[in-house]
Amino acid sequence: MNEPLTEKKQIMDELIQAYDQNLNSQILNIASIYIILSISWTLVFRWFHIPFSRADLGVLLLIFLVLSLVFLIFRFAHTSTKVNTHIVLQSVVFVIISLYFGSGYSEAWSYFLLVPIVTSLYGKRFLSIFYSTIGLLSMIFVRIGFPDNAAHITDAIDISNRILLYIIVATFSYLVLSKLNMLYDKQVNTVVESMETTLEQVVQSFIVAMEAKDLYTFGHSERVSQYAVALAKQLPEYQHKQKLSHLRLSGLLHDIGKINMPESILTKPTALTSEEYEVIKTHTSLGGQMVEKVDGLQGLKNGVLYHHERWDGKGYPTGSVKKDIPLEARILAVADSFDAMTTTRAYRSGIDFEEAFKRIYDGLGSQFDPNLKEAIEAAESEFIKIYFESHDPLEEFEKLTDFL
Repeated sequence: MNEPLTEKKQIMDELIQAYDQNLNSQILNIASIYIILSISWTLVFRWFHIPFSRADLGVLLLIFLVLSLVFLIFRFAHTSTKVNTHIVLQSVVFVIISLYFGSGYSEAWSYFLLVPIVTSLYGKRFLSIFYSTIGLLSMIFVRIGFPDNAAHITDAIDISNRILLYIIVATFSYLVLSKLNMLYDKQVNTVVESMETTLEQVVQSFIVAMEAKDLYTFGHSERVSQYAVALAKQLPEYQHKQKLSHLRLSGLLHDIGKINMPESILTKPTALTSEEYEVIKTHTSLGGQMVEKVDGLQGLKNGVLYHHERWDGKGYPTGSVKKDIPLEARILAVADSFDAMTTTRAYRSGIDFEEAFKRIYDGLGSQFDPNLKEAIEAAESEFIKIYFESHDPLEEFEKLTDFL
């Protein structure tokens, strides 16, 4: 899963890029078909000497050549979708101006009304405003400088009426743009919500598999995720729902690497030997590798891999120091330590939360990030609430199994 604040934007960007690519091709195809039909129409009437067309064949052929050049650019230049969009819209303006001179009838100015309509289809305010303005200025310029009928005297009222109609069409086109953006947002939200639901189910499955190996860690992952979220809520970097959700999932999977640990070590009733401790320490690296290989969980790697790093650089697996340690991992380090201290394990009894807080504060600047002090103080009451609400580990395990 990507960083939560950019996840929705990335999906939106991918959706818009695919849409723009398709729209660019469709606009060019429609314009080409129209020009080909116009050329064919004109040639047939000229061949049979039927006076049903006053179009300038030379202008139509020029437009066809320009559109062919654009197709070649798209085919061989491999330009970006953004650049292609500007090429298409500039081509649209060129075609419309050319048709004004080459269509052969006085209503040719109405082609300019296509500019705001076409640009609104892209759903981008800047493009819509920028090219609609270019279209309006072009319409005014050619109408004043090159009247569509030599016998017709330029009339200020006629020009103002055309400008008014253009603005009306542009306004309605802007409404189309707004509706398109709403559809984009709705579609992306649906995709994100579906992904989050699926990831939640995957994560909960991992937790049950992991905690089923060790009676004394039932509920540990859930509590750590709750402590981490309670702490993160006090930080300016985590004032976003999706980012808190991301941290919660990181907390739920922070010990996922223990799936590969021998049960004899996980449930050992006495202190671990140095060799056994080295084995346990590998759970962070193993966990990082696991989530990295699961589609949608890659963004959880920082929390899983680095949650046992220390502010002073004496942690594992990389020995990172201070702010080189990702913030989510520094948060999880506090949450994980608090729950570990207050929970009874196979080799020791848990301590009360007051003593746990004291040890947390004593570890600021060495084990924990000292910049988290105020946030920890602000989250104390929430920690205590979580502690009492989830004190029964068997009840927590039942919740997990019920979920599945």
